[in-house]
Amino acid sequence: MSRPLAAFALLASAALALPASAQEASADWDLTTSVERQLTLATLDFGDNVLALRCSAGALDLLVTGAPVSTAATRKVRVSAGAIAAEDQVWITQAGQPVLGADEPARLARQLRPGGQLDVRIEPETEAERPHRFRLTVPASANAVNAVLTACGQPLDEPRDLIARVPLPNLRWETAPQPTFPAAASNRRVENGLVRMSCVVAENLTLRDCLADVENPKDVGFADSALAAVAQSRMAPPLDGTDMRGRIARFAIRFIPPPS
Repeated sequence: MSRPLAAFALLASAALALPASAQEASADWDLTTSVERQLTLATLDFGDNVLALRCSAGALDLLVTGAPVSTAATRKVRVSAGAIAAEDQVWITQAGQPVLGADEPARLARQLRPGGQLDVRIEPETEAERPHRFRLTVPASANAVNAVLTACGQPLDEPRDLIARVPLPNLRWETAPQPTFPAAASNRRVENGLVRMSCVVAENLTLRDCLADVENPKDVGFADSALAAVAQSRMAPPLDGTDMRGRIARFAIRFIPPPS
């Protein structure tokens, strides 16, 4: 996740503990753009919480302040918004700050665009901690949300948003992907690569309809190699018996060059 804006960090540090009651924001998102900073930012101030959808230098974030400060890199949350109904997700923390970032910011933003309630329950990290929950009533704002999505090259509509996700703890491999380091990357002396994938789990637990959602760096063959490797892979059944067929599995494939 990209670094928070200084102003946004100040709002985060001033945020209070998460309330359980619903909060309402102003009538519309505040939209800010800066060509110099490569920034398009839409924010909603709820008083105790701030919701921010941000495109910064091509990277998209959806951030919420008012979360408990955590030393872990991620927090387990249960999210409801639009067609997303009580879905278990893993959100990204900001070190030393009461800020959480959605794992799929574009998907969540599209669900918030028509307006409605964002309901987030943050699961406790220890037995002594209690769950934190907030319900934020978000006003409809196609213009502001679409402006940020467009700035980051994200689609305004994505049918896959409506497909339930496989919870990360249930992702196990029977045959893991074995990608080949691309020749184009080697020729350009690229040291490593990362591709974030999303695929539909088929009836036989193979993966279909796969997309390379993030490729870093681009245009040196990492996405093509990852897609080819995933085509030969197969998921293992979850240990808890969850039926993940027809759901979307999301995972990362990392590349390191072979030894010389």
